[in-house]
Amino acid sequence: MNTYRYILFSLLLSLGLFSSCFDDKGNYDYKEIGEAVIKAIPGVTDNGDKLVCLENDVIRLTPEVEFKAGTSASDYEFIWFRYPKNPAGQSGHYEQADTLAMTQNLEYKVINTPREYWLVYKVRNKVTGALTEQKFEFIISAISGWMVLDENASGKADIQVIRDKDIVDGGDGRIVKDYFSFNNEGKKMENARFMAICPFSSRANLYVYSDAGAYILDMSTYKEKADSYTDLFSSTVTLDQINPQAEHYDIYGGNVEVLVNNYKIYTVAYRMMGQTQFVAASGVYDYTAAPAIAPIRINGSANSAALFDTKNNRFITVGTWGSITAPVSTGGAFNTGAIDPALKFVCMGEGKDGETCMVMRKEDSGEPYLFRASFVETDPVALTSDNLNGLKDMGVSKYYAFGTRGNFMFYATDSKVYTWRYGSESASEFMTVGEGEKIVQIKMYTNVSDATFNGKILFVATQKGNEGKVYKVVFNEMSGVAESSPVEYTGFNIIKDMYYR
Repeated sequence: MNTYRYILFSLLLSLGLFSSCFDDKGNYDYKEIGEAVIKAIPGVTDNGDKLVCLENDVIRLTPEVEFKAGTSASDYEFIWFRYPKNPAGQSGHYEQADTLAMTQNLEYKVINTPREYWLVYKVRNKVTGALTEQKFEFIISAISGWMVLDENASGKADIQVIRDKDIVDGGDGRIVKDYFSFNNEGKKMENARFMAICPFSSRANLYVYSDAGAYILDMSTYKEKADSYTDLFSSTVTLDQINPQAEHYDIYGGNVEVLVNNYKIYTVAYRMMGQTQFVAASGVYDYTAAPAIAPIRINGSANSAALFDTKNNRFITVGTWGSITAPVSTGGAFNTGAIDPALKFVCMGEGKDGETCMVMRKEDSGEPYLFRASFVETDPVALTSDNLNGLKDMGVSKYYAFGTRGNFMFYATDSKVYTWRYGSESASEFMTVGEGEKIVQIKMYTNVSDATFNGKILFVATQKGNEGKVYKVVFNEMSGVAESSPVEYTGFNIIKDMYYR
């Protein structure tokens, strides 16, 4: 805000033309009754006295004001000003309020980075000095939501962000388009594969992995960093081939980041003094890692993630210090260290209460199986080994997701999604996609800080030619049954991956 407005605002305060409103009265119904009545501020008072916007948004607010009989807007002075919810500045100095406008209505382009403010609207009678004001939350939100990595027919990729109301504070359903290129001078990504995030303070990055390595982005601004893929690895590592396949960061079991590159496991154990780059995981050396990582989200558990060794048909776990083991169960439904070699790995994911769920098929017949095990503690627990051949359309299923709050799984064919509760004799149809669409991915929404919807939303990506679509379905966390009709988000290109940010 320019110097003139700061001086004018300070002068108004000193002359007593506007009473101070800097005292936080501890509630969002901050109004003083004067001759004018602020009846409503559409978009604010009908939204819990809160306005949420994004960087570069243009805010337009038109308050409904009832003036004293015999007066009009010209008889009043108006001011919109804001101040930070946490105004403490450097060296003990507190940040001052800044004036956004001195007009009846507000039109303002957001030029600030994400932060939370109070915004106050004041209306004062020029003659009597009677004052009315309305205070509300003004939040400049980071670009968060359900991220969609897509590419056009020319192979140029970008990131779209769905601001869904159930998973984003202030979400209005808009899709923030091409957010990577917007923040990187129009640049597009090439040969993009999948996304991952490491929020650890010393390396807070958003990754988009590609055939050539990775695009490494600042997690807040989405601006590309100068670092290359090989910069992520210790100087002791020699990569035989750049081939990123899966990544997971564990924030619960001990701050461990796990990456599979060309079927080998690399880890960063941030709790180990001085370790800030990937090193080759030690403890087990004769293995071929499947390109999948199942997180174990149990605080204080012995392990942070589970993987599968396709060479020896056994599970591998990553401990909270970054070392890997091949645990062998001595009892239970199967031996976690020696699964029938006739079964071949299909996919792996996180289940309820830290369980690891894996789908396998017989090499000759394609007969499907589900294995469930718990690697939370040092000693593994082999829970169930189920033959799924009797489930409807399971034989032609291609995509899978597992309940993180209930004992069920989803599986999808080209056009239908089914849900199956563990141990039941049949599966139920969950949803059918639009005519001509082909399912290309299903993913569970997992966000442990969201007590309401974590593990209760399934996102389904489809393709029809070069046109992509994303369905969002809220379901019952105990049964897996849909609670409402799917919400559709359209306008995507060829969808490569989906991820929550």
